[in-house]
Amino acid sequence: MILVVDDDLDVLQTTSMMMRNRGFEILTATNGPEALELCRRFRGQIDAVVADLSIPGDHSNFTHTVAVEHPNIKIIYVSGIPRHIALSSGLVEPEAPYVEKPVSPDVLESLIRGQVTGFIPARDIW
Repeated sequence: MILVVDDDLDVLQTTSMMMRNRGFEILTATNGPEALELCRRFRGQIDAVVADLSIPGDHSNFTHTVAVEHPNIKIIYVSGIPRHIALSSGLVEPEAPYVEKPVSPDVLESLIRGQVTGFIPARDIW
């Protein structure tokens, strides 16, 4: 199960729909507290969180809490902020999975499958 977190409802719905169409079971949240509640309610069932890096008022605190409380959940950041800026600003760690918006469904699917299973199908490596 994948938890998609984004404060932009259009992005949230689009991302959720494209991942459902690719066979993922999806939960959604529009903010950090809602995401944390879902992680607690579905403990052990969520494989990854696809999180917008710039949720107003959150400053990625919920992803740190998820990492501590649920160490088996993989966190994938999605943002309109270029990766080099997110890295130099300390918003994400260098090894953090990161995708810039607009998100390609193929790239996000490959990243999720690679993080969750450790396997990236050969057709996705170019």
